[in-house]
Amino acid sequence: MRPARSTYLFALAVIPSLMVWTSEVFAQQKLGYPPGRGSYVRYCGSCHGDDGRGNGPKAASLNPKPADLTQLAKKSGGNFPTGRVTRILDGSEAIPAHGSAKQPVWGHVFGAGEYTAGGNPGPQTVASERIQLIMQYLESIQEK
Repeated sequence: MRPARSTYLFALAVIPSLMVWTSEVFAQQKLGYPPGRGSYVRYCGSCHGDDGRGNGPKAASLNPKPADLTQLAKKSGGNFPTGRVTRILDGSEAIPAHGSAKQPVWGHVFGAGEYTAGGNPGPQTVASERIQLIMQYLESIQEK
């Protein structure tokens, strides 16, 4: 029995995405960075700053100013707000500066609604992994 055509389409769509994501993770680890730092800097650093304190190069032109992401746990009673951070990153919790739920700033990167031509989830898996990596990084930079 031969696999369905959608299986081939799924593989053609997912494998290159996984290869890019995997090489990104290995490059970060090879340089000694904590998991997720590279993705964080790429997608969040321009506003929130490489250190997460809300001092990125675009911060001066934004109103309101970007949040200090090193204070998330402190502002949540000492516990890192994993659920809320996930919702913000995937666009399901609206933050005006991040765009709308229908079109978040990183919709093409973290969006949950992406599917391959065969109707199978594809880039969604990569998006979920990126969200998890960024959350790990954010959790690692929390001030006590």
